[in-house]
Amino acid sequence: MNFKLLKTEEDYNEAIYNLETIGDQEGFEENQDLITQFELLTKLIQIYEEEHAPITLGHPIEIILLKMEYMGLKQKDLVPQVGSSGVVSQVLNKKRGLSKNMIRTFSELLNIDQDILNTPYELDTMTHLKKKIVLRKKASVLNLFHFADTSHTKAFKDRVRTNGMLMSAC
Repeated sequence: MNFKLLKTEEDYNEAIYNLETIGDQEGFEENQDLITQFELLTKLIQIYEEEHAPITLGHPIEIILLKMEYMGLKQKDLVPQVGSSGVVSQVLNKKRGLSKNMIRTFSELLNIDQDILNTPYELDTMTHLKKKIVLRKKASVLNLFHFADTSHTKAFKDRVRTNGMLMSAC
């Protein structure tokens, strides 16, 4: 059998068909020539797939969420195994990373390979930063401690130093 690099989807489909044909032949396991052809064809198929359909690693949290949905589990169902509802929520919302214990627990509970869950990923810190920015903007718009002149500021600071606390005045 002549082998060539796979350049089109037609070549790829033909190679898959030939691979199955070789593997289905009687006495395949004992025939070194068939095994060599099978290995060579497998390598050509791998090269084509890597170029045309690369497989990227999935996000561990997305995989957990998909598996939970498939198994009909909710966040509250994970609390007894993982920890508090706050921790579960932070992990599933990508605010907190998976610990080694969590990886083991999710792996056993959801039947997911630990290597998949041990894939590094970025935490979603942007929403936390956005909330801080919004709060700062609100505070600056309200100007809660805006004083017309510095004499008021100094008097305020002196009262706080003397009394040791802030009092609310209506």
